Amino acid sequence: MDNLVIVESPTKANTINRYLGSKFEVRSSKGHVRDLPKKELGVEIEKGFQPNLVINQKKLVKKLKKASKDKSNVFLATDNDREGEAIAFDLYELLSQNGNGGKETGKFKRIIFNEITKNSIEKALDNPTDIDLKKVDAQRARRILDRLVGYLISPLLSKTVSGSRFEGLSAGRVQSVALRYIVEREEEREKFDPEEYWKVAVDLYKEKKSDEFQMNLKKIRGEKPDIGSEEQANEVKKKLTEARFEVSNLKDKQNKRSPLPPFITSTMQRAASSVLSFTPSKTMSIAQTLYEGVELDKGVEGLITYMRTDSTRVAKEANNELRKFINKELGSDYLSEKTRYYQKSSAAQDAHEAIRPTDVRRRPKKIKKHLSSDQYKLYKLIWDRFVATQMSEARYRRRKITVKANGFQFKTSGSTLVFDGFLKVLKLKPLKDQDVTLPDDLQVGDRLNLKKVDLSQNFTKPPGRYTEAGLIKKLEKQGIGRPSTYASIISTIQKRDYIVKRNSSFVPTLLGYVAVEFLEEYFPEIVEPDLTAKMEKALDEIKDGENSKEKTLAKFYAPLKKELNRVEDSLESNENSFQIPTDVECSSCDGHMNIRYWKGSPYLSCSSWPECEEKISLPSDISFTFRDGKVLIADELEKKKAEEKELGEKECPKCGSAMEIKHGKYGRFYACTNPDCDETASVSTGVECPNCDGGELLERYSRKRKQTFYGCSNYPDCKYTTNDKPIKQCPACESGVLVKSDDKLVCTNKSCNHEEDAN
Repeated sequence: MDNLVIVESPTKANTINRYLGSKFEVRSSKGHVRDLPKKELGVEIEKGFQPNLVINQKKLVKKLKKASKDKSNVFLATDNDREGEAIAFDLYELLSQNGNGGKETGKFKRIIFNEITKNSIEKALDNPTDIDLKKVDAQRARRILDRLVGYLISPLLSKTVSGSRFEGLSAGRVQSVALRYIVEREEEREKFDPEEYWKVAVDLYKEKKSDEFQMNLKKIRGEKPDIGSEEQANEVKKKLTEARFEVSNLKDKQNKRSPLPPFITSTMQRAASSVLSFTPSKTMSIAQTLYEGVELDKGVEGLITYMRTDSTRVAKEANNELRKFINKELGSDYLSEKTRYYQKSSAAQDAHEAIRPTDVRRRPKKIKKHLSSDQYKLYKLIWDRFVATQMSEARYRRRKITVKANGFQFKTSGSTLVFDGFLKVLKLKPLKDQDVTLPDDLQVGDRLNLKKVDLSQNFTKPPGRYTEAGLIKKLEKQGIGRPSTYASIISTIQKRDYIVKRNSSFVPTLLGYVAVEFLEEYFPEIVEPDLTAKMEKALDEIKDGENSKEKTLAKFYAPLKKELNRVEDSLESNENSFQIPTDVECSSCDGHMNIRYWKGSPYLSCSSWPECEEKISLPSDISFTFRDGKVLIADELEKKKAEEKELGEKECPKCGSAMEIKHGKYGRFYACTNPDCDETASVSTGVECPNCDGGELLERYSRKRKQTFYGCSNYPDCKYTTNDKPIKQCPACESGVLVKSDDKLVCTNKSCNHEEDAN
C-alpha cells in the first residue's frame, strides 16, 4: 500500500476501500481533528483573532501520522465545503511534520468528488488539487465568531436570568435569530384580533337543475367584497334573489405545469418534513447513509450525490443519462423537448451538484430490499424529484367562467388533467380547481338560473406557527445560516428547552421568551437577522478572496465588545437589572412577581428581592401569554391552584401521612408531607384507561418532548397514552377518551366522531 486516502466518515472509508484495491489504504479522520479548547475562549483577540487550536483526537492523529509516514502519496479526500477544507488543512499541518522542524509537503494532495462511485473517485485521484486556504480562512472566521458570541454572551445570559452559571442557557449566533422568529410569530398570534367576514356563493344552472355548478362572489360594483356581518350578508342574499345572472366572460385554454428543480439541502429537508414527517436531523442522517454507501447485490455503492449543497446544478453527463432513461423506460412523450436547466440562487456557493441519484437506473423498487424503510422513503423522494426534472410538462384543460348579476361579479374555474407528464413520477398536490366539473355548453350572454345562495360565516385566522419546513424556508429566504446547518440549528434550540413541538409546529417555551427578551435588550445585534445574513455574506467574501479573515472578525467584534462591556457594568451595579415582570402580585409586599430560573426550572420571585423573599413554584405545563415585555400568567396560576385544591390531599401508601402536590422540573407529582418519608406518586386524571381493565390515566412527563402527556397506570403492561388531558370516558365508544379541543370535547379514537360542548 503506497497510497493513503483520508476521508471524514468511517462508513465512507469502508466504501471507498472496496473500490481502490490493494495499492490504497483508506482511513477516516472521524470529523475535525483540531478545534478550539472546550473550557476556555481559545482566541487571541489582540493578536488578530489567532485561534489556539488543540488536537481533540490525539490517538487517532497518532495512528494517521504513523500510517502516512511511509506513503508516497497522501490524498486528503474530506468534504468539499468550508468545514471539509479546514479538516484537510489540519490533517496536512499535523501529518506533514517530519519531527525535524520541517514538513513533507510534496506527497500531500487534495482530492474532491461529489459522489461515492468508483468512476468519480478514480477521476478525482487522477486530478488532485491544492488545499483552498481561502475556504479554510472562511471556516476559521465562522468558528471564531461563533465562539466569541457563544463563549462571551452565554455566561451573561445564565448569570442574569438565573443568577448562576446554569449550562442549559446559551446564545448562539444563528440559533438566536431562529428562536426570535418563533417567538415573534407567537406574539403575532397572541395579539391577533379575529375579524368576522362572510363568503357568498351561488348555485347556478342553465336549463336543468341537475347541471348546477357553484360560483363565488369576487366583486361588488368593481370592488372586493367587504361583508362583515350576517345582516350585510342577508342584504346581499336578498339582492341576489332578485338579480339577473348572465355569463359575461368565458375562457378555455390549455395550462402547463412544470416540474420542480432537483433537491438542494434545504428543499430536501423541507420536503422530507412535509411528506415523510422526518426531522431535518433525521433527514440528514439518512441521506448520509445513502451517500456513503449501501450494500447492493454487486457490492457497496453510494446511492446519492453529496447531501450538503445549495446548488441546483446537475452534471451534463447525469442529465444525458437521465434523458436516455426517460426515453427508454417511459417513452418519448414523457421526455422534455430540451434539456431543462434550473437557475441557481445568487447566494449559492455552487461547490456541489444538486442532490440526485448516482445512477438513475437504480429505481427505488429495484433496490428496496437492500434499504431500511426510512432509507427507501428518502431515496424514492430524491429519485422521483430528479427524474421529473427532465420530463415533459403536465397539461391541463382549464375553463374560467365569469358571471355578472346587477353589479355583482362571480367567478369559478375548473381544470382537467389531459396529460400527466412529470406527474407520472412526481406526485404533487392536485390544483385547487382540479376536477371541478363545469358545463361545456355555455356561451357569453347566456342567462343562468339561480338555485340557491350560500352564506358562510368566517373569521380571519392568526398567522400559523412555524413547522420545521416553514422555519427552514424562512431561514433560507433571509440568508440565515447555511443549508447544512439548519438541522443542527433546530436541534439545538429544542435541546436547550427554548421551544417545543406541538402538532408538528414549534411553540416557544417560557425560557425561550426570556432568552429572546434578554438578547433583544442587551445584544440586539445578535438577534438581528440582517447582521447574521451579512455575516454569511462576509464569510463568502473571505472564501472568494474579497476580504480577509482578520478585518472581517474585527468589524463584527467591535459592536459585540461594546455591548459586553455595557452588560458587565450593568451586572456589577445591579445584579437584578434584567427582569421579566408578570401580572402576579406579591402576597407579602407591594411588589410584583418576576420570572426567574434555577437549574432550568422556572419560578416566580418578588421584584423586591432580596428584601422580600416571596417565591412561587411554577407548573411545567402552565399556559401563559407574553405581551409588551410582560408575562401574563396570573389567571392560569389561579386555575392551577383551584384544580389542585379539587384534587385534595392523598394518603401516603407507605406511612399513611398526607401527600400534597409539588412541582418539579419534570411536571407535578404528589409528595409525602412526612419529612422522614420520601414517597411520591403520580397525579391521576380520574379517567379510566380505555385500553385495559383496572387502569387509570396518570399525568406523565416526556423529557424527550419536554411536555406533559397522559399514560396508563398499568404501564408497561398497558402502553396507552394521549397527549391531550383526558376529561372523561367517551360515552359513544370504548376505545377513546374525551379531550378538549377549542370549545368542544372530542374523542381520541379517530374512528369515533363523537363530540360534546366543552361548556
